[in-house]
Amino acid sequence: MKIVKIGRSSTNDVNVDDPNVSRAHCQIIKDDYGNYTIIDTNSLNGTFVNGTKRHGEVKLNPNDIVRIGNTTLPWQTYFGPGGDGDPLPPPPGGTKPDSFMVWAILSTIFCCLPLGIASIVNASKVDGLWASGDHNGANEAARKARTWFWWSFGLGAVVVIINIIYYVVVGVAIGMGY
Repeated sequence: MKIVKIGRSSTNDVNVDDPNVSRAHCQIIKDDYGNYTIIDTNSLNGTFVNGTKRHGEVKLNPNDIVRIGNTTLPWQTYFGPGGDGDPLPPPPGGTKPDSFMVWAILSTIFCCLPLGIASIVNASKVDGLWASGDHNGANEAARKARTWFWWSFGLGAVVVIINIIYYVVVGVAIGMGY
């Protein structure tokens, strides 16, 4: 079993220089079976796991994101594969998804402004989520950006087709003397 104490005080195993972190904020325990548990040690601002404020003892999964104060902890690096503190390899997440940012911008300019903006908003989240280790969030943001792009493109295409039909009908009507 290995216990890693985390906080602002230099007496901790991991010292976090963040004014919103308590002196003895939390500890993460890796038991003999490879299970991880985080315990908030009555910190003032709390411990967040995947964006949710947690109290007491909480089991951690390898891809969980832990934040204390304004600091996201790379907690997986505190425990090596053999428990000796060597950094773990990066969590499996595949390759970073395409953010669709270029397509989102083009669809905003040429197709449909409101739907294109929704695509840009989601596309702008992909890189940040991926860099923070939230691979599922990055994939979801990329999926939403792609979906909004296609809606924008489709609506823009429909508007162009309706305009072409309108101008053909008006042109024929004018040519026939109506």
